[in-house]
Amino acid sequence: MRQVTLKQNQIVVGNKKIPLLSGEVHYWRLNPGYWKAVLGQVRDLGINIISTYVPWDYHEYKRGKFDFTGKTDGTRNLKLFLELTRKEGFWVIIRPGPYIYSEWPNDGVPSYAYRYHRLHPKFLEYALAYLKKVCEVIKPYLATRSSGHIILLQADNEIDAWPDIFGQQYGFSGKAGLFQEFIRNRYHHSIEALNRAWETSYKSFEETGPFIACMLKGSHGLPLRGDHELKRNLDYFLFKYDYVVTYGKWCVKAYRQLGINIPIYMNLYPFFYAQDWSEMQKICDFVGIDLYPSSELKEDEFEQRKLIDKARFLTSVSQVSYIAEFAAGVWHARHYESGVMTPNHYRLITLSSLLGGVCGWNWYMLVNRDNWYMSPINEWGRKRDELYDVFRDLVRAFRVLKPYELTKLTHVAVTFNPLQYAARTIPKENKILTALYGADVDYDLFDPQVGLPKRKVIFYSGNQWLSRKAQEHLRRYVVEGGILVAFQDFPRKDEHFATFNGIGFEEPSRVLFEFKRKFQLSLGRGAELEMVSSVYCFNDVSGKPIQATFGGYGKQTIGYVKKIGKGKLVHLGVEPTERLIHELLKSFHMQSYCHSLTKGVNTAMFSRGKKRFIIAVNNGTEDKSATIQFSFPDQSNGKSKVIDVLSGAVHECVHRERGWSFGAEFLRKDGRIFEIVRAPSSI
Repeated sequence: MRQVTLKQNQIVVGNKKIPLLSGEVHYWRLNPGYWKAVLGQVRDLGINIISTYVPWDYHEYKRGKFDFTGKTDGTRNLKLFLELTRKEGFWVIIRPGPYIYSEWPNDGVPSYAYRYHRLHPKFLEYALAYLKKVCEVIKPYLATRSSGHIILLQADNEIDAWPDIFGQQYGFSGKAGLFQEFIRNRYHHSIEALNRAWETSYKSFEETGPFIACMLKGSHGLPLRGDHELKRNLDYFLFKYDYVVTYGKWCVKAYRQLGINIPIYMNLYPFFYAQDWSEMQKICDFVGIDLYPSSELKEDEFEQRKLIDKARFLTSVSQVSYIAEFAAGVWHARHYESGVMTPNHYRLITLSSLLGGVCGWNWYMLVNRDNWYMSPINEWGRKRDELYDVFRDLVRAFRVLKPYELTKLTHVAVTFNPLQYAARTIPKENKILTALYGADVDYDLFDPQVGLPKRKVIFYSGNQWLSRKAQEHLRRYVVEGGILVAFQDFPRKDEHFATFNGIGFEEPSRVLFEFKRKFQLSLGRGAELEMVSSVYCFNDVSGKPIQATFGGYGKQTIGYVKKIGKGKLVHLGVEPTERLIHELLKSFHMQSYCHSLTKGVNTAMFSRGKKRFIIAVNNGTEDKSATIQFSFPDQSNGKSKVIDVLSGAVHECVHRERGWSFGAEFLRKDGRIFEIVRAPSSI
């Protein structure tokens, strides 16, 4: 029996490494007479992995009666499709559910099972009966067998508690249920402890119910009047997290017991109100996210930054930074909102994701089907030329870049608390992330409760509550030699909203201005920054004060630098700006590996052995001539040139005091991959 394992962001079958670049093809939605033609077009794109759902509802054509061989309808012939993909030389990612969603009736689950939530004993009974049937079909094709070609299995699909459908079964109204059971266990069976935390007067846990912040776009819901209501709201999200993890464990265990001995992964929403990414990673081999950006990232001014940040955070969580569903085309109804997905759109979102650290993806859908339009290949195996060529170029770039072998080069990391985002206690315009994005400073994004990155400086991004465990991690980071920077928001409470200062921050003595005020700030390097901000001031700080002069207010201490162990704590009572970010990094003697001198172009540098690559994207609404600067440790020696991986164009480099620079042309909503070539003699 062959081993199928996960190694270096790839699937390894025996000794063969398989990078995860795939496309979704739904066999049961296509005329079997066109299967071979469709697969031929997929192969010509350069893709050798097919992903597909298996719809429980469709294969169980009558209660208790299953068809996987096409005896009732040729489109149900899963065995024939698996035989054909094997014969045509494809690897397969199989997604048997139980749920598939996929714009299918009842989300792919038969009506008799759909009436029960996922953890209901009846649903688990019915789902297990189905899993036994489908596993009997797919096991002979697992890549652990000598002739098998199924390399991955997805357990269920975007697992969600769906409170809007099953809330009454959970105890949200009427009879008590799983919610009350969760709350009872969370508060160790002490109704007194619950009442203290929630500031309520319940006599029993059966009386409790959720307090939910409104999730509707543009609606603020009920105001959270204090920490007690915030706590109730967070407990609701923790209930959903617990539900999803419990069901996910059941799925993985069921598949393993039924003989599935290949890696199992799970796909997640690209946000945090339903799933805890880190906890989901613990119960399977890896997790991926599903990304469906708006056309050319026009939803709002923050969409590209948020897309890149999702990739950054996924890289810190998952064993493989993988987009399990990456939009190719659009589902019915969404096309009214999104408009046409242009060739530039696909270059923009793909290179933005690579810039964030993604090392593989599954294009969903690579082939049209019912309720899905504008894919690069249609239902009859014919290509849509203006898109097909772009997809082929992106596949070729993937093969050259080998993102699964790259190491990101940056000195910077930023904290990220998913639960704060789930509960919407973080503003949409995260000031630190927005400033870093505008300054074109690349960074890692991580949850300090889970672990710490090996970067020289960490910016704190979050509100004023952070778990004790996370604060202890950040304190250790500083003690061991790191630099931690915070601005007006800093951790001062723990996860129970009790006052807790586990890192060493000092409280501001006052807020100097009610409104933003213009002033000059010096970081002691001879250069002054013009700032516009409200200001927190400090009295008698134990570290080195950072001061500014405010006319009649005189000189004020608006921050400090405190040495803790081998590292530094830097606290500034002002709002972050692009210029301030750059000046701080200069004061720490940290030069960016790469940086765009042209506004609106974002960059990141990666290494693979001695090779260096720069990924650059222009999210602007106009064409640009951009200047990009980069550096090497021995940058004064030799000469450099830059090759555009997509076009083959060669750009000459100029060496200046702060490194090398080169110019490149960008179309609107476009991206480039550059390989840096170094030579000891004239190029």
